[in-house]
Amino acid sequence: MRFLEILTVVFASFRANKLRTFLTLLGVIIGVTTVITVVSIVKGMNRYVVSTLTRSGSNTFRIDRFGLITSRQEFEAAMKRKDLTMEDLEAVRQNCQLCEDTGGLMISPSFMDEGEIDVTAGRQTIKDVRLYGGTANFADIINREIENGRMVTEWEVDHSANSVVLGSEIADNLFPHVDPIGKTVSINHHKFRVVGVFKKYGTFFGESQDTRLAIPITTFQKIFGKHSGVFIFAKIGDLAQMSRAQDQARMVLRSRHHRRYQDDDGFAIMTTDNLVRLWQAFTAGAFAAMIGIASIALVVGGIVIMNIMLVSVVERTSEIGLRKAMGARNRDIRRQFLLESVILAVTGGIIGVLLGAGAAKLVSALSPMPSSLEPGPVIAGLLLASVVGLLSGMWPAVKASRLDPIVALTTE
Repeated sequence: MRFLEILTVVFASFRANKLRTFLTLLGVIIGVTTVITVVSIVKGMNRYVVSTLTRSGSNTFRIDRFGLITSRQEFEAAMKRKDLTMEDLEAVRQNCQLCEDTGGLMISPSFMDEGEIDVTAGRQTIKDVRLYGGTANFADIINREIENGRMVTEWEVDHSANSVVLGSEIADNLFPHVDPIGKTVSINHHKFRVVGVFKKYGTFFGESQDTRLAIPITTFQKIFGKHSGVFIFAKIGDLAQMSRAQDQARMVLRSRHHRRYQDDDGFAIMTTDNLVRLWQAFTAGAFAAMIGIASIALVVGGIVIMNIMLVSVVERTSEIGLRKAMGARNRDIRRQFLLESVILAVTGGIIGVLLGAGAAKLVSALSPMPSSLEPGPVIAGLLLASVVGLLSGMWPAVKASRLDPIVALTTE
């Protein structure tokens, strides 16, 4: 039989049994839909998170009390550590020769659920914002750009000036259609003069990055005290020196804190690569779990296809006998049933790809999770469906090809 003739017979069989065809496709559709949806969301989230995390620069490392906490034991150990201080920051700045630039940052108590920071201008108030106290260079170190005005200066840091840089969302809400530079805002009843506005950065997993304020770190300490702890940021010029620069900073702080050889550091050093690797390890686990679930659906779909094809062989026994009597060879019968099985699975795969792409887009539209549909997963999904169809159709095709034409013709 020619290929086109086989296709004609296959599609005629599909049209004659529409409901059975749909039910046969269902397992493959569910499996491929799950694969495409999960891969699209994981790819999109990975791309989004990596681009956001690397915004602060891959040539920057951070030193703080906590670092990356991945277990209860690590959290309990971190809680026993002492906060880093401005003196620690100054020691790193003076003694880390490979650190091109060093700055510090403190975060408002609201970040630790110990209070709430409100900012007011006129009759407009924005509640529960994030307040940063920073050195004059911290925005340059972590690549935070100023859209309007300027960052706080060294003079303002040295003199604990009441100057503030607003997040773009705060500036738009407090001063709509008005240039905020030079205006006065009240932060928890303390008056500040606006000197700059940060560039708009959007949201990160639903949390706005533009509801943040930055004031001089010394002003922050004057208002909130010194109990919050200092985050030390260091930028290096040569990525190849990253490990050596971290070792220099580590030795400076261990010496200041009188850590013995057998003691741990008492602080944590973290880079962008650490965060990216942690995120990718997390998504890899979730991805593997979902792919396992999808594989079960595909296996079930393959079993359904095989059973339906076996039923089809029984129902079409007379037809098979007639074709053999008319000169069809065993391989022609095998090809017919294999092609029918593969077309069933690939059709289910195509529907699954379309549904998976739609589901990923819907999730992105209704939640902060981005998605990214790439050609690779689509091709892999269709190939997987083809393999399922091929394997599922082998035994029915062999069974059909082995039928004796005389026995088949006399079977009702």
